[in-house]
Amino acid sequence: MTSAIHKGWKHIAYEEEGASAEAALAAVYNGTERFRLTASTVGIGTSSSDKSYTAGSPLFQMYATAAGSGTTSLEPFYVKSTITGTSPVGGRARFHGYCNVTAGGWVNALKAHMAFGTSGKVTGLASAMCVEMDLPNANLGSGGAYYPLEVELNPGASTVSAGSPTGNQVGFMMMSVNTNKADFDDHGYLFRIDGLSADTGHLLQASATEANYAHSLRVNIGGVNMYLMLASAAG
Repeated sequence: MTSAIHKGWKHIAYEEEGASAEAALAAVYNGTERFRLTASTVGIGTSSSDKSYTAGSPLFQMYATAAGSGTTSLEPFYVKSTITGTSPVGGRARFHGYCNVTAGGWVNALKAHMAFGTSGKVTGLASAMCVEMDLPNANLGSGGAYYPLEVELNPGASTVSAGSPTGNQVGFMMMSVNTNKADFDDHGYLFRIDGLSADTGHLLQASATEANYAHSLRVNIGGVNMYLMLASAAG
């Protein structure tokens, strides 16, 4: 059963449930399906049939604006996933990029971009992405690990990387300053950690024992390999 066609739009295209698919309602424009609704999903394309699109014309677009009060976060898009069951895993929202060609200057599965206009600024903290975790207000017992940020790298069994300072590189994190580099050179920080106090046995400890510095981690700064010194013992 289908509804009438209006200006190219077939308002509803109803597909009966079959042996290999759920019943579905689909929005169709000029013979091309734009999205579909089933009893379990709302989707654009399927796992076996990707929906093609043109660069610069995203399949899903949302433009929103709101005046904030300073007490409640503005959130034009909100997703909450409640995890239940026995020994569940996952529970996340997932962005899955896939590439099987030689790509150009950049590819990303997910991009967060925070931009300020000429008059824009904050009195507190600004970031392009906030990663936050609330730990249970209880004794965690033994086992398990809790980190707000997890970075996984999965080389293939036959992966071979050159490891050259200015060419083929593989690592956990890439950072760059793209504009007004002179100001960042004079005033910037590699990172910032708040809430620490230096003392024996703490995460942050003072050290004056040169002999403890027996290891290093390789980093790349401006195309040059350099090494961060590590101590084999505290103090």
